[in-house]
Amino acid sequence: MSTFVQTNVFTDIDCQSTKAAALTAFAGKISTTNALDKSALVQGFLAREAESTTGFGNGVAIPHTKITGISEPIVSVISFQHPVDWTSLDDQPVEIAIGLVMPQTGADQDHLKVLSKLARKLMDTDFIAALQAARHDASQLYQVIQSNVDLSH
Repeated sequence: MSTFVQTNVFTDIDCQSTKAAALTAFAGKISTTNALDKSALVQGFLAREAESTTGFGNGVAIPHTKITGISEPIVSVISFQHPVDWTSLDDQPVEIAIGLVMPQTGADQDHLKVLSKLARKLMDTDFIAALQAARHDASQLYQVIQSNVDLSH
């Protein structure tokens, strides 16, 4: 089962409009809320982005990484105060990121299942519209994802 709780939803975060700044801000929020190593998260997110972009399009990215010290995947969401240049697949900036932090060991199948479920939902225009409409309210953003995406694995 993935851990997705409302305390892992952060809205209107103000950061520079670069992907590195956005990922650093996101890692800071996730690490503080979940007592994780921020630098390990930043390094993991940036290493994954170096492989290929996690900007799926329609203003949404799914940054993800694996770290030691957790036994269950953590799902987190952040909306940015200003669009972030993410070099997304559609060349549009990102306004919302859904982050996945997976256990370092034994999580390959879980990682792929959760990522696949999210990626499929990101092709649903109604889901994207609901995300965008809720992006300034953590409770609403949480509800949109919780009620539309089965994050269990």
